[in-house]
Amino acid sequence: MSKHRQPFANSNAQYEDRNKEPEQVLWISVLALAMNDAFKSNDWTAAVEAINWIKHDSADFKRVCSMAGRSPQYVRDRILDALLDREEKIVGTRSRIRDNVNTAIERKMEGYNGQRN
Repeated sequence: MSKHRQPFANSNAQYEDRNKEPEQVLWISVLALAMNDAFKSNDWTAAVEAINWIKHDSADFKRVCSMAGRSPQYVRDRILDALLDREEKIVGTRSRIRDNVNTAIERKMEGYNGQRN
């Protein structure tokens, strides 16, 4: 007869969630939503707000992490490089869009002014 082994190292994760207080589960969800906003949101304003909330290590961020049972320093350190990359991509894309719009407006105005003469 073979010895029973758990198939996954974290197979008891489902049981750990059962032992959490409802308030802690709520704060974990708040933290998860901020991560989702920072990394996956198509709304760049919401993404930048979430990035800044985490990046600047605000008192609210620290409080939410503590209420979620997470170390604010650990959470921030683990994702800071990825946050900065995401922020750079958003800022770069916004800048390119702004430059393209300004170029298009300038060309349109040049064409308009050429027609008037």
